[in-house]
Amino acid sequence: MRDLPLVVLLALVFGYFAHWAPGFLDRINLASIGRDTAVIGMMGMGLTLVIITGGIDLSCASILALSASVMAILMRDHGGIALPVAAALGASVLLGAGNAFLVTKLNAPPIVATLATLSLYRMQAIKMVTLISPLAPGFRTLGTGWASFLVFVALLAVGLLILGRTPWGRHVYAAGGNPAAARLSGVSVTRTIGWTYVASGFTAGMAGLVAAATLDSVQGNMFMGYELDAVAAVVLGGTSMTGGRGGVFGTAVGAALMAVLRNGLIVKGLDVFWYQAIIGIAILGVAALDWAAGRVRERQGGAA
Repeated sequence: MRDLPLVVLLALVFGYFAHWAPGFLDRINLASIGRDTAVIGMMGMGLTLVIITGGIDLSCASILALSASVMAILMRDHGGIALPVAAALGASVLLGAGNAFLVTKLNAPPIVATLATLSLYRMQAIKMVTLISPLAPGFRTLGTGWASFLVFVALLAVGLLILGRTPWGRHVYAAGGNPAAARLSGVSVTRTIGWTYVASGFTAGMAGLVAAATLDSVQGNMFMGYELDAVAAVVLGGTSMTGGRGGVFGTAVGAALMAVLRNGLIVKGLDVFWYQAIIGIAILGVAALDWAAGRVRERQGGAA
């Protein structure tokens, strides 16, 4: 029920472009929307866990590019698919662990730590790869049709299961909602927060695989700036930036809304500037609602 208004908004935006933008319902165009949703949504899923704990990960798009670069180099120099893909995912986990180390061990503010790694990881990706194309023919099937979207749905199902049905998922909410109470309850808040950054790195790596397969190429500067799209998907999906509330389903709907909006504007021939403007206004609106809801809860707590 919490996500219902966003689902309705997605349906209205989709219906508008379906009626007023010729070619929007074309099968190839819909598959393109699915792939865009998958890339933004996968980055957003791990980022959702981080934000629920009260943190932020601005390096997710840079992890996407660097892990994809590792895969592309191995694929070019040694061939095969399994080893390059495994190496890319392993690299993404290590990069996420690097963020976790900075935040939990060195006590760096998450926005400072991940802003630094955003630049460092991106610089390394650009240094490693200018352009590698084409990729292995078998790997490219991941970016054709609805394959990437199905991978995204599978990852979403895992995220829903972990957050909603496992003790660790409850620890994530506890770590963001009331860290002091969580510690008194025996929750290792520091360890829980650290693992969310590792998860964010892994989902960014998954997004990198989909992005590379879709483009049939890898560049060091690929998807530069998309970390803001991932943050927007999380915020639009109802996850509170103050921590303790949110979920991956809302993030998935937020990612779909952004993909539909961007694609619809392009198909309709409108300036993509409007996409950035609409997303910015929407984020401000969601932030205002979140702030108002927080004030109401404070008053209710004071009255109690």
